[in-house]
Amino acid sequence: MDIEINRQISVAIENQPGRLGQIGRLLAQQGIDINAFSVIDNVEQAMVRLVTEEPAAARTALEQAGLPVVEVDVLMITMEPGPGGLAFVGETLASAEINIEYAYSSAARDGNLGRLVVKTANPRHAQAVLQQTHGENA
Repeated sequence: MDIEINRQISVAIENQPGRLGQIGRLLAQQGIDINAFSVIDNVEQAMVRLVTEEPAAARTALEQAGLPVVEVDVLMITMEPGPGGLAFVGETLASAEINIEYAYSSAARDGNLGRLVVKTANPRHAQAVLQQTHGENA
């Protein structure tokens, strides 16, 4: 289990056809790879959350297109295939009284490692707790 802190970019967009594609195209034109993303639907707008290889360049591209951007630190946890990864993260953080504000992921399948993105109030503390506990259980 690899646990890194990455910058996440959040963008509020109108909930209309083509808006997510616009964000994807803007980043693709800059050669920016998206490592993880989530879209949360609200009635008239959506919140797009992105973790990219180049967060500063992604922010610049999105802001130049007139999109509002917010950045925060999140944990990017590489998960091994098989059951129990989410349980380990959730229970470990809960035992340290660290709340998970939100999370999104890709599944680990067919030998590929999944990624879990976790937002907490203090990602550095959460990272330290997870690394220490994972090391003790390894």
